[in-house]
Amino acid sequence: MSDEPKFHGQENKDAHALAIGKIAMGWNEFHETLGELFARLFTKSHHATALAIWHCLDSDRTQRRLLRAMAETQLQWNKRGLEELIWLLNQTDQMLSQQRNVGIHAPLMSFTEADGTHKMLPLSHFGNRNAAQIEGRDILLEYGHYEKQIRQIGGFAFALTFKLTMGKDNTDDTWPQRPKLSGRPT
Repeated sequence: MSDEPKFHGQENKDAHALAIGKIAMGWNEFHETLGELFARLFTKSHHATALAIWHCLDSDRTQRRLLRAMAETQLQWNKRGLEELIWLLNQTDQMLSQQRNVGIHAPLMSFTEADGTHKMLPLSHFGNRNAAQIEGRDILLEYGHYEKQIRQIGGFAFALTFKLTMGKDNTDDTWPQRPKLSGRPT
């Protein structure tokens, strides 16, 4: 660590930066798991090609659309597997991607009260929609919730990848349990 003095509010800013970084890392790990699932839905001989296709796309949402299309084609034999994967993709598209976007893209401002108390607040007064969504909320609590949900869906995606790629002859009725996700921290 540096011996340089910290400026007022630095610890608070660092805590928010760390929380944002955890959201980004969790999301990236989750999306790589989705990429691996996409590649495993191909035959083993085309795994590298599938990953090349996945990684040539610049948009996470487009990658998920590609995975959905692949699943609808390759999982016709596995109704439950298709249902679970579509549920995962719907949860990601309808809630988790928005939480990730708020966590990553909401601008924050440093604010010091008259009594010297430092706060980080969403910079929403210029019309930023991501910042407006966390206005009046405990930002670190929100960010922790977003990260937790991303990690939960990532674990589900990993377990689902394993379940779906064990082979078509798998008759085991045990499926990964869907995580309980929510829009707000409880």
